[in-house]
Amino acid sequence: MLCGLGHKITMAELQDFLDNDIRCFALQKRMYITRAAAFTNQLFSFVPSQQEIEQKVFVPGDRCVPFVDMDVLSFSLTFEFLGQKLPQKLFATDCNTARDMFFLYGDEFSAQYISSDPACKDLHIAENGFELPLKLNLTGISLEPIFEKVDFKYGDRILCRVYDWDKGIIEIIPVLTHKMNPLQIGVEDMERQKWYDTLEDALLESFDRMGPCSGIEEQLANVFYEHRKELCVPDCGSIHEFIEVSKKVGLELFGVETRLWFKGQDVPAIGKWNKDLYDSDERAIPYFALPDFVIDCYLKDQMYKKTNNINEVIEKIIPKDLPLSKKEKDVLRLQIAHRNDILRKEYNWFADFANGELRHRALNLFTEVGALVCELDCDNTELDQLPQQELVTLSQLYTHVSRILEILSDDSDCEEEETCAMELSLEGMEMNFEDIKPLLISALDKVKKNRFNVI
Repeated sequence: MLCGLGHKITMAELQDFLDNDIRCFALQKRMYITRAAAFTNQLFSFVPSQQEIEQKVFVPGDRCVPFVDMDVLSFSLTFEFLGQKLPQKLFATDCNTARDMFFLYGDEFSAQYISSDPACKDLHIAENGFELPLKLNLTGISLEPIFEKVDFKYGDRILCRVYDWDKGIIEIIPVLTHKMNPLQIGVEDMERQKWYDTLEDALLESFDRMGPCSGIEEQLANVFYEHRKELCVPDCGSIHEFIEVSKKVGLELFGVETRLWFKGQDVPAIGKWNKDLYDSDERAIPYFALPDFVIDCYLKDQMYKKTNNINEVIEKIIPKDLPLSKKEKDVLRLQIAHRNDILRKEYNWFADFANGELRHRALNLFTEVGALVCELDCDNTELDQLPQQELVTLSQLYTHVSRILEILSDDSDCEEEETCAMELSLEGMEMNFEDIKPLLISALDKVKKNRFNVI
C-alpha cells in the first residue's frame, strides 16, 4: 500500500509504525485514533498562583500536558476568553518557580524548555552549564480581560477546553470559588477529591501495565485518553495539585530522567510490561540495526584523522562479544567499504574541522557504551538481577549519544550554542558512564559466578 508521502509499505510495517507512534492510540480491529481526535473538546483545569494573580498573568508552562500537541512549545499556544484571544504578557519570577511550572516535561529538561521562551532569548544557558539565572521573565497570558468581566481572585480555577488541537487554541472559563466558606466542604470539593482518587488509581494501574513509558507526557496521555469520561469533567482538578496531594504517586528518578511512579520506589528497567521481551530469544542487540548515520560518523572520523582502515571501523562497529560469522562480517566489510568510497569523494576536511573533534569524542563514548550493552545482551544475562537504575542509565546513554551523532552526521555547521550544549551533555554522559560501568560489570560477574554450582 502507499502512505501519504507516496512511499510503499506493507500493512505489517504500517501497523508496527502506528503501534509505536505516541501521537495516536490503538483501538480494536487495527483501527487508531489520533491525539487531535482524542483530546479535542476535552476539559482540564489549573489554579493560578498568588504570584500570577498579583501580576494579572498566568504562564501556560506544562499545564496543558497532555492535552495539546507535544511538539508545540507552550508559549505559542493561544488562549481565548468569550471568543476573544487573550494577549501575551511578561511574567517576572525566580528560577525555582519557573522550573516548577515546567516539571511535567521532566526536571532534567525544564531549563531547556524555559530557555526556548522568547522572553529568555538572551539567557544562553548552554554557556552557563544549563543553570538558570536567579531572576528571569517568562511569556504569560494576560488575565486582565478576565478581571474586567468577573471578580477573579487567588484560589479561583481556570477551566480549559481544547478548542482546536491542530492550531493550539484553548478556550478558558473562570470558575469562582474564593467566595465560598473555606471551612465548608462543598459538592465541588467532594467531586474533585473523587477525581484525584480516580487519577491515582488509573496511574497505579498504568505503571503495572505499561511501565514508565517514554516520558511523563506519554504516561499521562495514555491515562487521560483511557479515562477521559471520568477525568475530563467540569469538576476536574489539576495534575500539579494531584502530585502535591497524592500519597501513592510521585516523581521518581529513572536513570538520568524523571518519571511518574510509585511514590518512594525506584523505577526498574525490567517489569511486568517488558519481562517477556527480555526473557525471549528476540532480545534486541543495537548493532544488528546500526543506523546509517552512525556508520557514516565512524567513516568521517577516519577521514578527519586522515586514516583509511576499514578493519578498524569494523572492530569498533562490531563488539568482540557479538556473534557474527565470517561471512556476515565480510558482507558488512564490503558495504562499509562501498560507503567509504562514496563519502571520500565529497569529504572536505576544512569544512569538517568544526565538528570533527566533538564527533570523535562522541564516537569514543558510543563505542564504549555499545560494547557494554552488547556484553550484557549477548551473555543472555538475567537483566532483572542487575542494578536497575544503572541499567536504565546505560540505555539512556546509548540513546542520547546516538542523537548527538545523528546531529553531527549532517555536514552543516552547528551553532556555537548548540555545540556548547552538546559538549556539556557529552561531559555529563562520560561521567555517568564511568559511574555505572564498574557497578554493571561487577553485577554481571556475580551473575556469571552464580551460574556455577559446586558438586
